Amino acid sequence: MKEKIYLFLPHFIQNLLITLFDYLAYRKRHGGVYNRYKKYFKKAEMLTLEELQEEQEKRLSDFIRNVYHDSTFYQELWKNVKDVDLNNITLKDLSKLPLVSKEDIRKNIDKICVNKSKKIVSHTGGTTGKSLTVYFSKENAQERFACLDNFKNRFEWKFGDKTAWFSGKNILNRRDIKKNRYWKTDMLYNIRYYSTFHISEKTAEFYINDFNKYQPIFFSGFPSSITEIAKIGIKKSMKLDYQVKGIFPTAESITDEDKAVMKKFYGCEIYDQYASSEGAPFITQCKNGHMHLEMLTGVFEILDDNGKTSDSGELIVTAFATEATPLIRYRIEDSIELETKPISCENKAPVVKKIHGRINDFIYSEERGKINLGNVSNIVKYVKGVVQFQFIQNSKELIEVLIVKDDTYKQEDENMLVKELRDRLGQHVKIEFKYVPTIFREKSGKYRIVKNNLKI
Repeated sequence: MKEKIYLFLPHFIQNLLITLFDYLAYRKRHGGVYNRYKKYFKKAEMLTLEELQEEQEKRLSDFIRNVYHDSTFYQELWKNVKDVDLNNITLKDLSKLPLVSKEDIRKNIDKICVNKSKKIVSHTGGTTGKSLTVYFSKENAQERFACLDNFKNRFEWKFGDKTAWFSGKNILNRRDIKKNRYWKTDMLYNIRYYSTFHISEKTAEFYINDFNKYQPIFFSGFPSSITEIAKIGIKKSMKLDYQVKGIFPTAESITDEDKAVMKKFYGCEIYDQYASSEGAPFITQCKNGHMHLEMLTGVFEILDDNGKTSDSGELIVTAFATEATPLIRYRIEDSIELETKPISCENKAPVVKKIHGRINDFIYSEERGKINLGNVSNIVKYVKGVVQFQFIQNSKELIEVLIVKDDTYKQEDENMLVKELRDRLGQHVKIEFKYVPTIFREKSGKYRIVKNNLKI
């Protein structure tokens, strides 16, 4: 009902409401323990690995003890766990606890949640089908924003800097679209929210013209949207007439091609971080360009296909700032790869070599096995005329390739795509090209390169 009323209001009033909403939200996020945790995470950057592990284990023990006393779900889940002191658990003992899935959280949310009333509600986007609702305490939300803001502060971002934000919010009405106005503005904190649902060859120039008018110095949000505008801008020889300081991508996996396109058009660096709507611990980029585990936000385990500890594989997380909906040995359904070579860096936390994204963001062939997102996305590296593409796999025998093309696309481009795919998939799996006018985003506003519906 509130959304329907909002859509009928004049543009200026909508901006006022967005500003008011942000003001109330930021008061909650930046109050209480926020400043204490900003200092805490800043100090952590200079700790030794041994000091980080010691503090991590202390936080883990306190977290598990409190959850065990308060959550009926975990009391039942752990009742048969042996040789583990749940009042004083160690990092080594954590692996003895059972894994928890998204479906476990979804089905048992009332048993899992601790003091659900008066908590902050968070919804995941549901890009794999079902969405997920979790709850945060006010203090946990403040801690998470303190960690995120500490990361952004490394790259000269300050609260209140002009920012272009791209997320899955439904913010436009028919009047906006008729006037080619694809944004709303928080006038207090200088955030302009751009719609991710209306970017196309026809509309991108209005986005770029508004960038030059509003001049946001930071960009944040879905990298697919920021990249899509950049690709069209490069194609149409459009340019920004001011200097952007940095881009903070969120919510989606980012490819090397995306980074190259963004750097070329926006003329700035991309500063990456990893977390999740349900509260996964953070992985953030340091000033030297390395992606580090934020060890004081949680525990990261990596399991191979056989469930054994590995340097590359499925990510299992235990997140300290999830006291209202505890995530303990949680299958986040993402995969990462740790750097095994020695890295010289002031930050002594382990370095992540690659975040592969969702564990089902791969295509599969019986001949070659799993081909991950980064490898898949590279097939268009030497192909012209591809505006967007998406892989859909419903069986081991067939892979559908949806392609949005422009007028420079030729038969030899399809031949090159076939060659690149055969190099990766082998000769036996069937590849079917479908040329479409557009590729629709998920309800969350996210764009998925791979939609794999196999149960592997």
